[in-house]
Amino acid sequence: MSSRYRVEYHLKSHRKDGFVDWIKGLLAAPFVLHAVSHELDDLTTSQRVRSQYAQIFKDIEGLISNKIEFDAKSHELDENGASDLDYELLGKSRLNQLVPTIGNFFTELPLEKAFLWEDTYGAISDRRMVAPSFNDVRRILNTAQVFYYKDQKRKYGRNLLRMVTFDGDVTLYEDGGSLDYTNPVIPYLLKLLEHNIHVGIVTAAGYDEAHKYESRLEGLITAVHDSTSLTAAQKGHLTVMGGESNYLFQYYEPSPDEFGFRAVPQDEWLLDHMRTWEDKFIEQTLDFAEKTLRTLKNTLKLPPEAPIIRKRRAVGIVPGEKYDPVTQRQARVKLQREQLEEIVLTLQSSLETFLPARSIQFSCFDGGSDVWCDIGGKDLGLRILQNFYDPSNPIKASETLHVGDQFAPVGSANDFKARLAGCTLWIASPAETVHNLHKLLTD
Repeated sequence: MSSRYRVEYHLKSHRKDGFVDWIKGLLAAPFVLHAVSHELDDLTTSQRVRSQYAQIFKDIEGLISNKIEFDAKSHELDENGASDLDYELLGKSRLNQLVPTIGNFFTELPLEKAFLWEDTYGAISDRRMVAPSFNDVRRILNTAQVFYYKDQKRKYGRNLLRMVTFDGDVTLYEDGGSLDYTNPVIPYLLKLLEHNIHVGIVTAAGYDEAHKYESRLEGLITAVHDSTSLTAAQKGHLTVMGGESNYLFQYYEPSPDEFGFRAVPQDEWLLDHMRTWEDKFIEQTLDFAEKTLRTLKNTLKLPPEAPIIRKRRAVGIVPGEKYDPVTQRQARVKLQREQLEEIVLTLQSSLETFLPARSIQFSCFDGGSDVWCDIGGKDLGLRILQNFYDPSNPIKASETLHVGDQFAPVGSANDFKARLAGCTLWIASPAETVHNLHKLLTD
């Protein structure tokens, strides 16, 4: 019963990624055809499976290229004020027909090369009992995105990648943790800055005070301050976008002995369409979200120790603490995964029909132990940084890479919207972040 329930839960549409699942389906055919016992297996079978997997990824490369061409033509029609007939004649790309939920691609992806690299180290084509998995496909997509930027640098002799942004929890450090000086990701973040690549931390943690980010990122800002290879300009390329798209902080050193983050005034970074959001609609949206959370807390019989937190640009429900008589100390009150999912999906659907919320942008997401509704979203956070770093020549989506752990579609994961503003790496742990940065920055 437990195993069947777990399988059915993970098959729910809001926890699936259409593109990854489609690739898994394509890879299932050669796997099934060659799923023989290892005792009967030989090198020829592995080579045949490897070749068939590689051909599938090569074909997907072509479909992605075709989609990029279609999207470029569609964008051209938009700019020229095309008629409905023009769009009908253009039609849809083959990939849009095969995967209706597919998003945008901002770069080519060398998937065949990425698969061969991952197969060399992971022996995917040598498996006979376990088919290529979601994580296999996710890692191959990540490697393909990294290889694209490496190939372009070799081709043009310079970095086409201008900005790399990161989620915080589970991406740079463990959930609820901080970035201390010993964290292995720090040398790679410094190396990005040394290569004149802007580094942004786009996090849902919404504080309007710099010292709270300085506390969580103490190891990083100390390393930046102590670096003898970074110029003052390169150090200023480190920023934090808090509350997804609500608070911008930039690294600065007012004197040799002082360093940290300075709050950047909104007038210096707010996007034009965000300036039209009325304060009353923001307040009404947060009021409605808070009321919905209180109703759900009662309906789902959540523990009274789980408080509802209201901030200036966000509202959420978080795990609290209560006294444990066994250990004789305060213990964290955990919310069940199913409760978190129910809350975030109900909150999202309720706000979508609330008129004031439709006049602005908001994001509802499940952080793994809590649920939040933020004003804005990570797509805005990326676009803000793209413009802030270079207002006269904004960084393009194809020049942007966002690294995060929450890319599940439909509302429950806040990194998902980042796909609208840049290329992405979907990682599952801070160790994977380090692994991918190592591939990106080393020959």
